[in-house]
Amino acid sequence: MLLRTLCSFVLLFLVCVAAKAEDIPLGTCDRLPVAEVTIPGIQTKLRFLVDTAATSMLNSKSFSHGESGTISVTSWRGTEETKSREVTITELIIGQHHLKDLRLPAVDLSPIGNACGKRIDGILGVDLLSKLGATVNLREHTAQFQPDNKSSAAAVAELHKQFASCEEAFNRADEATFAQCLDPEIVTFTVAGDFYGREATLDYYRKAYFQQDPPAQLSTVSRAHHLIGDAVWVEYDLKIVIGQKVIVARGTALCRKSNGVWQIVHLNHSSPPAPELQAQTNGK
Repeated sequence: MLLRTLCSFVLLFLVCVAAKAEDIPLGTCDRLPVAEVTIPGIQTKLRFLVDTAATSMLNSKSFSHGESGTISVTSWRGTEETKSREVTITELIIGQHHLKDLRLPAVDLSPIGNACGKRIDGILGVDLLSKLGATVNLREHTAQFQPDNKSSAAAVAELHKQFASCEEAFNRADEATFAQCLDPEIVTFTVAGDFYGREATLDYYRKAYFQQDPPAQLSTVSRAHHLIGDAVWVEYDLKIVIGQKVIVARGTALCRKSNGVWQIVHLNHSSPPAPELQAQTNGK
């Protein structure tokens, strides 16, 4: 019991810590702050100058495609027209934040790179920094990004969609499909005992539910969820019908995405506190 309580406390602690804003370390080009940026399809990391006094743009030397045009560039010398290309980027990734479908001007930023001694592939300006909810800390050389609500909602929606199929696999006692919903190192806490690893957890479900005639029927209702980077902590209520018997419990699950698939890495089931929600006879 002590071990179970400790594990649950540690996981909840990780949820609270990870739910905070994300700190991205900044590098330097001479004394100028720069951030590493990833764009799918480009093998190397890109170096973007972080500039809260400029709008975002790309280095035309790093991005050779796009539509030709002109843009207005404002500096201490005033506003000037310069040749540029408009480049479409399907996705730009900084840390765990994703910006999609961007259209940015591309101009020659070689003078900046020559001045600081490193190639600058773009400028992360005030417009994109605002989208990221970023706060730049020059003393600590970090940029703090607020949680991305849109990405969080998309991740949770994807999780629920995948686990609807897991619930269906449970209800038809499809052990092979249900197994893919479980991380190989899953830890499962239930009122019947604690189980460590996929095989032990499957053995528990097999004996308690899958071998019943008719098979047990599971339904769940989500109560809350918390995004933790590439994982989601879910709180839910569940009901399992086994013939004439109905079991109601409250659960939490830590789910992690690996190779594009969500899997459960931790389950904790317990009886709900209200007496009227304890195991009861179907129809009563």
